[in-house]
Amino acid sequence: MKRILLFFALFIAIPSFAQIEEEIMQSSKSAKIAQGRDYLVEKFLDRDYDKVKEIKDYLLSLEDDDYVALTPYELWHILAWTKEFDALTASMRQMDSAYLCGFRNKILPEDDMMMRKLYLKGCEDEHLIRFNLQEAQLQPEDEAVVSLALDWLLQKSGDEQDELNEKSTRFLKDYPDSDYEWFVRHLIRNVTVQSDKGWGMGIDVCSALTTGMLHKPIAGIGMSFDIYRKKWDVNIAFDALAAKTKADQQYGWGGVYPKGKHCDYLSLGVIVARNVYESEHFNVLPFLGVSVMEEYYAWANNHELKDLIKDFCVCHAGCFIDIPFLQGAEVVRFKYDFGLTGFGGKYQLSQMHFFSVNWNVVIRDKKRVF
Repeated sequence: MKRILLFFALFIAIPSFAQIEEEIMQSSKSAKIAQGRDYLVEKFLDRDYDKVKEIKDYLLSLEDDDYVALTPYELWHILAWTKEFDALTASMRQMDSAYLCGFRNKILPEDDMMMRKLYLKGCEDEHLIRFNLQEAQLQPEDEAVVSLALDWLLQKSGDEQDELNEKSTRFLKDYPDSDYEWFVRHLIRNVTVQSDKGWGMGIDVCSALTTGMLHKPIAGIGMSFDIYRKKWDVNIAFDALAAKTKADQQYGWGGVYPKGKHCDYLSLGVIVARNVYESEHFNVLPFLGVSVMEEYYAWANNHELKDLIKDFCVCHAGCFIDIPFLQGAEVVRFKYDFGLTGFGGKYQLSQMHFFSVNWNVVIRDKKRVF
């Protein structure tokens, strides 16, 4: 009996499921949009542009406050192929932030590769679209904006953006009160500048010449950290340098560290620089700063002295020459630094001429300017 009842239940359910499926296909707007888009792509690939126009109009009739059948970018491609340049320019004129925001709460079509196929076909037969545009004999402003839009819609890579920016700027200059201003300025033109805030990290090789009771030429390596704010650069640097004594130096109660022996420097300093000249090729940043240096001696009076350290402070003045490349993301920095120290007053005033070459990675946010 149970098997008989189950059989009758399934017998009744199968037609019911079929009916529901038929009702969904007939009443679902998403399904109609999806089928219409597939049909449009099919006719587009067949080059049946009259039929493409009919399907496009049908899809647009399905749109309402909840559903989108064709995105603006897809519509612009289609209108160019169907030679509806008046409708194309009208769509461009109505573009603004409020119009685009209206799409956020709507149901967009599923990704069916329509945009990709329209783009590839446009790139393949771009000369046909350009010819149709010339034959349309539009007003100069309308023809100029459609031509510019085609450059944008059919661009092959991001490398073309600089040229698009130049053309967009020229269009805005030629037509200062254009109804297409928002479309051109906010969609096609994409000019970015570096933010006035940022930071950087770098490594350097360095050398120094000294006078007085200090040491023979010094060589070393180091690293730095930069904080950028507008034209200011706060540079925090750590350097490790090796040298030999230039003269006998006293320490402790009569100990002498003889001339020509090895010693090491460790330096931690803070420099504040300001960019006074900036160009495409190089920047000039004079600076002032201060550092604390520790001088380590490894040998004295024929004995190892691991804990023998001299601390002293160095005042700095100098200049950075920065050569940016990779759009300013990396910088080669040449540094000249004049340091002055008196070894705490125990020795004569000494000078340090410091040179370094630094490779610096600069991290700056980019902001778009309209």
